[in-house]
Amino acid sequence: MKAGPRRGGRLAGMSSLGDKATTARRPHDAEASRRALLEAAREVFEAVGYDRATTREIGERAGVDPALIARYFDSKEGLFIAAIAAGSAEEEGIDFAPRALVAFLLERWDERGHSPISRALASPTLTPGAREQISAVVGDRVLLGLAAELRARGAAEAELRAELLVALAVGVAVTRANGTLETLAATPREDVLATLGPLLDALES
Repeated sequence: MKAGPRRGGRLAGMSSLGDKATTARRPHDAEASRRALLEAAREVFEAVGYDRATTREIGERAGVDPALIARYFDSKEGLFIAAIAAGSAEEEGIDFAPRALVAFLLERWDERGHSPISRALASPTLTPGAREQISAVVGDRVLLGLAAELRARGAAEAELRAELLVALAVGVAVTRANGTLETLAATPREDVLATLGPLLDALES
């Protein structure tokens, strides 16, 4: 009897090790292999997070030897940072108005699950060096624009307020996703945003 696809440790939709279409190696092309690993890493990290992701799964999904992760990125952590730094198309043109940004982040994480960036912000397991690099990426991609918007609105301590807004969005999204706060998890996102309105107003003024 043919065995079904593995569950749990393997991403939904990922073929088993016996699937030749998935495990077929790409022709040796360093840049193509690197791009394939970055794309696969984003998908795997988004689906299962940094801790549960394995280099074997990422290499298999990319169709390359997992050993190339060490060659191109030094380690899984290096690949994680590179995947975050690479960004994604939907992160271009973000509206940095505080309400719009928080709404965008909650919608993104509610509908599609957490991205490598949101997982990194909540992860307690990254090394200090990784935290520093991820902080720089988040700063360049989100916090600088958000702080500039807050300053334009006349807000004091714009950098602190920007970080509080991002931390608020991450915290709400994580607890909605894991269900530890049942009422928050069950409340429609629009109602959550409406309830947060006064707090968002206070942070942006």
